[in-house]
Amino acid sequence: MLRDDFSRRGVAQDDGMKRATFARVALTGAVVATLAAGCAAPTIHATSASGSGSDSGSTVAQAAAAPGQAVPSGSGGVRVAVVGDSLTAGGGRLLSDGLTADTWMTYAQGDGVDYVGGYAKGGSTVQEQAAAVGPVADVDVLVLMSGTNDVRLGLSFAESAASYDAIVDTIRPKHVVVAAIPPYDRDPAAAARYEAELERHVVDEGWTFTDPWGFARAGELYAPGTSLDGIHPTTAGYETIGHELRDVVLDVAGSRAGAPQADSPADPDADGSHAGS
Repeated sequence: MLRDDFSRRGVAQDDGMKRATFARVALTGAVVATLAAGCAAPTIHATSASGSGSDSGSTVAQAAAAPGQAVPSGSGGVRVAVVGDSLTAGGGRLLSDGLTADTWMTYAQGDGVDYVGGYAKGGSTVQEQAAAVGPVADVDVLVLMSGTNDVRLGLSFAESAASYDAIVDTIRPKHVVVAAIPPYDRDPAAAARYEAELERHVVDEGWTFTDPWGFARAGELYAPGTSLDGIHPTTAGYETIGHELRDVVLDVAGSRAGAPQADSPADPDADGSHAGS
């Protein structure tokens, strides 16, 4: 009888150990599944113009756009190349890494506007951009927005003017749009001087000058709530800039059959004599 009692106890203990082992395995599986779900790549939600995140048409998937891939020439849209710094690249990165909620081209492209290449890098000066950008085929409109880092480094517009011309000569677009630089809260007076000289140069060259930053300006400073660092806009600001520049691109281009601007490198009558001026 004593031996049978010990046997029954041994069986009960074995059954208890098996149940405990099974429970530990199940718990471990649940934890792993939870962690795996938590590591999934999130979707980027662009902040709406009101400044609040939403699941509306502003939602931008991380892999939704591949700006390094040129749109075929036969697509029929206005072919747009861009050159700039972090205000175009979307932070301290290369634009060729992909469009995000903080790249204005995200909101400008599509429905007749095709992004086809160019160059933008966070922290770069106009001189660096001129040295790095390569030719892009069959560009209708070049949008060039740069100069903030020149101001940051104490470079005058006179030191940068030839680089603007060199970028245009490399891309050889039919039309050139040069966008104003935004407020620069660290040295607003220097930014204002640079921009005034930039605008005069653009007018002299026969290009189009536009200021998409009206919503963000409070005199020479960023308006409250439009920037977190006094240099870059908020995500809502990038969206606003994208819509503003899209409208300018479509207005300037008119149609793909539109005539090139006077003295544009794509103008058959242009002699290229403005380069380096």
